[in-house]
Amino acid sequence: MTIGILYESEEWSTYAIRDDIVGMGVPAKLIDMREAPDSEELLSCRLVLSRVFASAVFRGHKKALDNMPAVIDILRKHKVRMINPAEAHYYEISKTCTKEKLNEAGFPVPKLYDADPPAYPCIVKPDCGGRTSHTYIVHNALEREEIRNSVPGIVFITEEYIRPEFGYVTRLEIIDRSCKLALKRSVTEDGLSAYHLGSEYRSYKDISPTVTDAAVKAMGYLSIEAGSMDIIENSTGWYIIDVNSVSNASEDNTEMFGFDLMKETAAYAVKIYYN
Repeated sequence: MTIGILYESEEWSTYAIRDDIVGMGVPAKLIDMREAPDSEELLSCRLVLSRVFASAVFRGHKKALDNMPAVIDILRKHKVRMINPAEAHYYEISKTCTKEKLNEAGFPVPKLYDADPPAYPCIVKPDCGGRTSHTYIVHNALEREEIRNSVPGIVFITEEYIRPEFGYVTRLEIIDRSCKLALKRSVTEDGLSAYHLGSEYRSYKDISPTVTDAAVKAMGYLSIEAGSMDIIENSTGWYIIDVNSVSNASEDNTEMFGFDLMKETAAYAVKIYYN
């Protein structure tokens, strides 16, 4: 039996993680989530690894997200393990659910607002999304409403703006209950932080163990075995601003960081495969 890799786009990482698994001596195959679920194909897998991103909705691959519940149902019924599990997938596609769950457990997260926030600026972004798509810092109620109405059919959330006063957002890659990589990602002129917006990355070797230990616990609380977390640290403390149960990297990131995220994720999948 094989490891099935659920994918929704032609990412470099999709093929890299498959090739890494095969290079470790385990058969692996890609399963295109843009097509209707095939029970026979899914059940030929001993283990399934999900590479279906919340950001698919903005990259023309919403069908892959729509197909996930049926796939999850098949896998659950036949007791085929998925990395990350169903719970983690549903946190991947709802920032509201993620923040409410973390807040319930006492982890520091930005406040969510149902109505106008008590103060501006605030953050407006899709509840299901990623890669900073359609994410804005807004400064008044008019801006907020214009953005919330800008993409029909998309649910936007409004949350507290936490200023990254040190000029960076902390990115953590967490696999198998361990923080494998800590980076500082710079904030751009518009106040946001993302690789595709021009943010630069630097190694963060002296990060406080208090932060990394708490991040690992938070990921465990969300049932995320392999994923990433964005944190803002400032003079008042630290706050979890985003969590991903599907983490990604480009080929140049691997050289830049001196760390192969896809290989680390593949190694974890192989470990689970043999257990």
